[in-house]
Amino acid sequence: MLKNIFKLMILMMFVMFGLQSCGGNDPLSPGDDDNEPELVGCEAANLYDWDSVEFETSLDAGASTWLAFDLTETTLFTVSINQAGFHGLMFDGCDGEFGTPPALYDFQTNGNGVEVGIVTEGLYYLKVTNTRPGRLDFTFSISLDDIVYGCMDDDAINYDETANVADGNCTFNDCNTDWYTDNYGDMMLDCDGNCAPVLWIGDGYCDDGAYGIYPSEEAYNNYVDCLNTGGEECNQYIVVINLWCIEQNFDEGDCEVIDEGCGETEIEDCNDNCAPSNWLGDGACDDGTYSYNGNQIFLDCAEFNNDEGDCDVLGRTTETRPYPNGRIKIQ
Repeated sequence: MLKNIFKLMILMMFVMFGLQSCGGNDPLSPGDDDNEPELVGCEAANLYDWDSVEFETSLDAGASTWLAFDLTETTLFTVSINQAGFHGLMFDGCDGEFGTPPALYDFQTNGNGVEVGIVTEGLYYLKVTNTRPGRLDFTFSISLDDIVYGCMDDDAINYDETANVADGNCTFNDCNTDWYTDNYGDMMLDCDGNCAPVLWIGDGYCDDGAYGIYPSEEAYNNYVDCLNTGGEECNQYIVVINLWCIEQNFDEGDCEVIDEGCGETEIEDCNDNCAPSNWLGDGACDDGTYSYNGNQIFLDCAEFNNDEGDCDVLGRTTETRPYPNGRIKIQ
């Protein structure tokens, strides 16, 4: 009897000792939370579904927040933050406090959506930092778009306005044809990607779409036939020239000249240049043969009744003159 009591006392002492020495390792013990390290950086990122990311929050100046996304397919993504001044970094992995360098994408917000780039299937981490001097409230969202490959250069012949990813296969106009060089000299691409004469830059004419050229002999003949038959859509055969852009230095200032109008004894000719009004019907055909104030004067158009008949004898008119190297006023 005494022997059994002694064994029971020893067993109870062993159990009490075990509980005292192992309590800190109990998963349910309060002491266990104290020993767990606090998650920071990308390890503390909240995981979101790509299709449902939209929330409102705020960040102090210089503060950052991390978000994680699990993507199941390749897509083009856009980050939208309704405040400018946020710096975004996208990583394809998480290494401790920081994402796995280098960043896949590095971008700044502008208050609108920022098309960041293409991502494939996988887990991604996004760090957003407030670079502004004060605390900012903002709305955050992500949108996914299907990838449409194509030419994104609007100067190209095959420009695709629906494309959101460039395929590197843009095709541009060939301005080195014999037709262009023989009739217009050296050529270049204008603001809209069309072939334009180099000599038209800074020549005193404002080329903002007011004038055009014939792109081929066939186009010239079609234009003439259209005018002679009273067609209403003859401009379709003309290439409109636009030099009003920063790439062409805004036509070297030609479009900045203040139009003070013509004098009392002057009129605007077929190309809007000032010409003496008494040149109309004076017996000389003003089809560019004569100049006034440094400009060739054209009065051989329907507006002036073909220079009041002066050009009828020669059979000349602005629209049907046999040389295409002059400017064509867009009707």
